[in-house]
Amino acid sequence: MRPPALARAALALYPPSWRDRYGDEVLALLEDSGGGPAAAASVAWRALPAWFCPHLHDRPARMRSSLATALMSWSMLAGLGLVFAQLTQLQGLTAPGHPELRWAYAVFDVTLATSALVAGLGGLPLWLLMLRRARRGQRTRDMVYLLLPMLAPAAYLGRLQPRGPALRLAATAAGLSAAVMAVAAVAIVVAVTSLTLWARSFAGYHDGAVPGIYLALVVTAATVTTVSAARGIRAAR
Repeated sequence: MRPPALARAALALYPPSWRDRYGDEVLALLEDSGGGPAAAASVAWRALPAWFCPHLHDRPARMRSSLATALMSWSMLAGLGLVFAQLTQLQGLTAPGHPELRWAYAVFDVTLATSALVAGLGGLPLWLLMLRRARRGQRTRDMVYLLLPMLAPAAYLGRLQPRGPALRLAATAAGLSAAVMAVAAVAIVVAVTSLTLWARSFAGYHDGAVPGIYLALVVTAATVTTVSAARGIRAAR
């Protein structure tokens, strides 16, 4: 019999490597308990810590789990950075008498480009490895998904389970890219705070609520990216 839909949905919230190791056991426990909403909710509630805790003793699995989390959170942070560029720099927003805003713009531009370059060069061998593996297995759907934006390859780290030097290189590159991206996040915080304090005449900055929510998302994404990438580097070593 297939496990109840609620049980499968709750288990789907966990990292792929976690599901590979503990999934059958958790599903069996849920089936024994009836697999009701309360049991499924209890399992789902514990999914978030599983993405951050280095619970796996298998180093390649730990690297894949950390790399997938870092890649998804890095993508979110990069998207927030592009929103920042669109709504500040490209609009020509400045705060006369406050050169720190111009410095923040310059630091953001350099660090965002550097982070993307490091992530791309370091992750390319791993992406090619997964693409070759999917092609050898004649997995047309997997190949199509791997050609999509980076959120899909992040999910396929657990499905294709690559290992070896390419995985270690990608984990190391993710750590460096995350460190540089953290500097870009600091530049965003400085710029948005400066605009909120000294350029309140611009729409969107006269009320601190919207910038506050935006900065909270930036800090959260930067923290998740940095922590996950650091754990990936530790596993690679």
